[in-house]
Amino acid sequence: MFKKIIVLILIILAFKSCTKDDICPDGTATTSNLVIQFNDIINPLNSKNVEVLTVLTDNIDSVAVVTRLSTNSITIPLNTNSDTTKYMFIRSIISTTDTIVNIDKVSFMYQRKDGYVNRACGFKMEFDNLESNLENEGTENWIQQVSVIRDTVNDENSPHITMLH
Repeated sequence: MFKKIIVLILIILAFKSCTKDDICPDGTATTSNLVIQFNDIINPLNSKNVEVLTVLTDNIDSVAVVTRLSTNSITIPLNTNSDTTKYMFIRSIISTTDTIVNIDKVSFMYQRKDGYVNRACGFKMEFDNLESNLENEGTENWIQQVSVIRDTVNDENSPHITMLH
C-alpha cells in the first residue's frame, strides 16, 4: 500500500511540474508555407486545375515537395536559411499514346524575419516583401504568369501567389 501511495505522489508531482509553456499546443502558429493558387490564363478570376503536378526543389539534391493529381492550389515551404527559394514546377499531360512533360522554373525572393511564439514553441519564420520570377522559356512555358497577391507569408489562410496557365 505504501508503494502505491509513493507512486501516486510521484505521478502527481511529475504532472504538476509541467507548465503550460512546456508543451507547444496543436494549432499554434509556426512557420507558414507559401500558398499557391492556379488560375485560368483566359479568365484569371477562375481557378484551373493542373492535372498532374510535381514540384521539385531546384538544386543539386532535388527533392519532390508536392506530387498531386488534379489540383488548383498547393502549399510549399520557403527556405528558412536563404532569402531565395527555387522550384521546378512539372506538369505532365498523359494521353493514351504519349506523355508530355513540361518543366517551368520559378524563384521566390523575400526577407526573413524571426518571430517569437513562446517558450515551448520557440520561434517561427515570417517572410516579407515576397517577389517571384518565372524563368522565361518563350512559348515553352506552361505557366504564363506569376502574380504576388500577398507579399507577407505569415499564415496559410489564403493564397500568396497566383499562377496563370
